[in-house]
Order: sequence, then C-alpha cells, then structure tokens
Amino acid sequence: MDVKKCYQLLNKLCDYGEVEYYVSISFLKRHYLLEQKQDRYIITNNWITYGSLFQSEQNHILSLFCFKEDYQNYLVEVSLLTALKMAEAEDIEGIETFVGNLTKLSTYAVSVLEEIKEDSGFSIALLEERLKQKEVIYQSFNRFIFDGPPHYQRVLFYLNHVQLYKQENVIEDKSLGKKIDDEWQKGRKISTNLSLSPLKGRTLYTLVPSIPEQKIDHPQFQHVFTYPWKLFVFLCCIVRENFEAQGIQAIRFQVVGDGVDVLLTASNHQEFRYGSFDEFATEFCKVSQYLLFPNEVCNIHTVFQNLVERKLLTVVDDEYRLPTTIEDVIYHTRLFIPLIAESKQLRGRLEQWVDELREKR
Repeated sequence: MDVKKCYQLLNKLCDYGEVEYYVSISFLKRHYLLEQKQDRYIITNNWITYGSLFQSEQNHILSLFCFKEDYQNYLVEVSLLTALKMAEAEDIEGIETFVGNLTKLSTYAVSVLEEIKEDSGFSIALLEERLKQKEVIYQSFNRFIFDGPPHYQRVLFYLNHVQLYKQENVIEDKSLGKKIDDEWQKGRKISTNLSLSPLKGRTLYTLVPSIPEQKIDHPQFQHVFTYPWKLFVFLCCIVRENFEAQGIQAIRFQVVGDGVDVLLTASNHQEFRYGSFDEFATEFCKVSQYLLFPNEVCNIHTVFQNLVERKLLTVVDDEYRLPTTIEDVIYHTRLFIPLIAESKQLRGRLEQWVDELREKR
C-alpha cells in the first residue's frame, strides 16, 4: 500500500467529501465509513460522526489507518507487549489503563496470549519475535503515523478512538443536480471549510467550492455561485429584503464588532436578538438535516464583509443590506432564473424557519 497516496486521498476526503476510486482505501468501505458511487468514494454519515470525536483533523486521518484489520491487530500486539512488561514490573495502574482502553479488542488480545503461552507463563520473548517480523511489513505505516516505532500511549489513543466508533445505517446520497434547490437538499453533505480552493471539476454528491460549469453574465455573481456559503449568506439577505417588500420587519443582520448578530421581530412587533449569524446558520442546517463536515459552521459571518468588498452587499445603519443596483440586476436580468427561480424551495425553508423563530418569542 502506498501510505502517502492514501493519506493524500483521506486528506481530500476530509476537505471535499469525495475522491476517485482507489482500492487501497477500500478497508474503510467495509466499516461503512466510505461509500462507493460510480468511480469514486464518498464519505458517509458515519465518517462525519466519527470525525467529530477529534479536535485535530490530522489525528482523525491517521486514526483511519487503524481500521485496517491486519494493521489494527499488529497495534494490539504492540500494546500487549508493553502491558506484559508492565505486569512483570507489577505496574497495576498501567495494566488497568491497557485493559480499559482495549475492551472491544480484548478478544484478539486474548487469542494472542493463548498463542504465546508456555508452561512458565506468557512468553514475552515469543511476542517480541512475532513483532520483529511484522515491523518489516508495517514499517511504512509506522514511519508515517508514528515517525518511527509505535509509541504505546499514541497506540492506545488511536485504538481507543477506533473502539468509540459506532456504525449507523448509511444515509443514501443524492446527486447534486444543477439547480440550487437540487443542491441544498435534506441529507446533503456540505463542507464547512471556508478557505477551500474551488475545484475545476464538479463534485457529484458533496457541496463544496467549485467553478460553475455555466458562466454567469455578471462576473461578480460567478464568485457567489462558486462558494456554497457565500451563496447561502447572499440568499439570507434576499430573504430579508423579501420580508421587507411585504411590509414585514422580520429579520435583520447587524454589524457587531467583527461579527454579525441576527435580530428578529416577533409578531407583537417586539425586536429581539436571536444570536450570532454563525449560531443562526448552524441551527438552520440542523433543522434542514444537512450533514456538515468536518465540523459545524464557524466564522461564516466573515462572508458578509467579503460580499461587501465585492459590492454585492452594503452596510446601512450598521446593517447588511442588498444595494438597489444589485436588486435591479437580480430581478431584471437573466440572473433571475439561476438565482431566484431555482432557489425557491431553499428560500421558502428559510422564510418558514424565520417565521417559526418569530412565533416562539
């Protein structure tokens, strides 16, 4: 197995959610962490849930190698050797740590103990000899994951996380489609990484930054269609203007320092603060059952200022608004179809949710 190639693919999966088919990462499919669609692998809801156990993306990726059954067994043997040496030294606390971290892998550990059992007890020398032979096989793994021989504490860290993995039924992926409403559907996997470079080739199942196949007549809007979260923020502002056009002061996006607050007006005309825009966006995604990866949306409020710099939004009385010039372009050019007509369902869900929040007050 080309470990570096696998790492590159796993890293891309963390960012973009899908990669071209590569047989060496098929062991993750057996654990329902990946699903094969056509000629590519796609992360599953299990992958996303498992990834949430880690604070570091690097640790998440490296731990995935430990799902490879033969390498996992090797790491169990490595940790078992240390545990046997601790037993010799009567390190009770160390043995308890070993047992506590390998409850689900204990069956294999016991089978190894049976194999190295002698009249005088468990043969540490026999286990050491076994591991010497396996070290040659897994040298590339060890160098990549541990920068050399496996470290006991690090081995326990990875194996403990592997055991925390809870396999659920895989949620069926829907292909993206070309309309906004076909992309922002229930169950859609959406990258939350705001700094990802846009792909030249379009993804099939995950919503990530990518260069649109269809050129937009107005170049400044091409950028909005390239980045999912810029499109989301922009549509939120359109929803705000739609409410006002109906004579309803429903929602406002207020500049607060470096952030953005969401202000709602209840049906009794009392205005109240819902929270930050990041909180607003995250909650809407949960309500809409989007599968966000590698984590929840954060710092999405920075998109507002970016859209101001591109003159797609303006600030009036500390509030983000659509400029009238931009509204004219949206509603009186061919941009109306891809942006407004083809986002009717998404905007409808946003409006409905805003109304629900207003009624809860």
